[in-house]
Amino acid sequence: MMSRWRRLILVVLPFAGVGLILALNGPSLGRVHPNQSKAAIIDAALHGYDATAFSRVEAKLMHRRDLQRAAKELGGGSPDESPDDLIWVVAVSGNYGISPSFGCCSVPSDYPGHNTWGLAIFVDMPGPPIAHEFEVSYHGDWPPFFDSLPDLAAG
Repeated sequence: MMSRWRRLILVVLPFAGVGLILALNGPSLGRVHPNQSKAAIIDAALHGYDATAFSRVEAKLMHRRDLQRAAKELGGGSPDESPDDLIWVVAVSGNYGISPSFGCCSVPSDYPGHNTWGLAIFVDMPGPPIAHEFEVSYHGDWPPFFDSLPDLAAG
């Protein structure tokens, strides 16, 4: 009877040890190693602008699905975009990006004549960072969803 328990312990103990090691190291297993640094992405987003003109500029690394979930108003994007894409989202408080086009004679009465915040979205890939997506607004001074977005580059 004792040998049966001993065999059971010898089989179960290694599995328990491996499980414990995996549980303790779990967060590092999902760690993301971006191709670009936060500083390089912010520099690219502000290229051609006077950085001192903006009261707040922040960048976060996330999966595209996180942005789509938080900011449904940004639309679905193009067919070549994947929800699994690793992207940098740069938020800028101030007159950033191209002014919206309202068409002839349809400028909203609350439009102040310029944007009050904007977003630049970069796919995290090797090579020089290039933003292919921009979003702007003249409502509020910061994207209302940005602070709740995850940042995989934090910590």
